[in-house]
Amino acid sequence: MRKLVYYIAASLDGYIARPDGSIDWLPVPTKKQDYGTAKFFARVDELIIGRKTYEHALTLGPWPFGERPCHVLSRKWAGHRDVHATFTDAGVATLLRRLRKRPGRDIWLVGGGESAQSCFAAGVVDEIILTIVPRLLGEGRPLFLPTAMEAVLRLRDSRVFPDGLVQLHYDVASRRN
Repeated sequence: MRKLVYYIAASLDGYIARPDGSIDWLPVPTKKQDYGTAKFFARVDELIIGRKTYEHALTLGPWPFGERPCHVLSRKWAGHRDVHATFTDAGVATLLRRLRKRPGRDIWLVGGGESAQSCFAAGVVDEIILTIVPRLLGEGRPLFLPTAMEAVLRLRDSRVFPDGLVQLHYDVASRRN
């Protein structure tokens, strides 16, 4: 079965972006040190992304996700398409049931607190790969928004990179609402 993987980086104090959405503080992967990005990109072939994160990604220069089909969670633009994405207001559980019926590799839940919150609340996230950047931002957009769902995680792997980044790979072992 295709898994939904929340692959994201956060500051040590739990922020995924500055208050204005800027991610200028994130280290840029290189060929020498890509933090496992190439291996992860080879593992996924579809994306689920929130509208705000999608709109922000459009401002970052060339489209960073290649030709992978992208499903944007948006009540405002549901039913629309553009060159990179299809917009949907289907609930995440409904969307994932449809995507998991199709052949393919795993699905990447691309950052954004609101879309992650709805996916966790629906109990559809299978794995979390969290890269912690050794930086304190003090404020910003949080990694997790409050949710009524509790999840028990099982550590699958951890990696420490020479520049101090720590990557934690968890399976979502069980969920309780």
